[in-house]
Amino acid sequence: MLQATETLLRERGLSGAGIQQVVARSRAPIGSVYYFFPKGKTQLVGEALQIHGEKARALLERFLSDKAQSLPDRFRALCRNAAAGFDQAGANKGCAIGSVSLDLDARLDALRTICEDAFDGWIAAIAQELPWPDEAERRSFAEMAVAAIEGAFVLSRARRSGEPFLTVGEWLARALEQATVMGGQHGSASR
Repeated sequence: MLQATETLLRERGLSGAGIQQVVARSRAPIGSVYYFFPKGKTQLVGEALQIHGEKARALLERFLSDKAQSLPDRFRALCRNAAAGFDQAGANKGCAIGSVSLDLDARLDALRTICEDAFDGWIAAIAQELPWPDEAERRSFAEMAVAAIEGAFVLSRARRSGEPFLTVGEWLARALEQATVMGGQHGSASR
């Protein structure tokens, strides 16, 4: 049920991942949804989002911690992987966290918190791999990287092509290369 929910969130957002759709996709009896998730859709979606958020964080860590490549090349590899995965999945799946974030209203504060925590975890995972001594600079760049990758999902869905991920990967890599050159000349990665 959690996997079906995660997939539906990636394909259709929060509004397209109702209990009936989860039951149809997972082939689970409707009673088992309420048995395992007594708080209903919010609990089911919340748990699926936490799983999705952790998988994405682990993917970021796996690619960005590979010291066999330069940091810019790690970003290129991450985004090449995202482009290939998007295309192989049928070019119709976004990020569950991003999709749900766009569907939230004031009544769903628990889900908003889960989305916020996932984004913060991704930002922290990226920031820890950046070479700059200033934590605020690392977090700022990492936040920009997350925003760019989430934007790539939006453009990729609209175009039905993973190509925007390649563009994002290349520009993130170039920004890192430039920051490294400028940091070596001026003592600061942000200038």
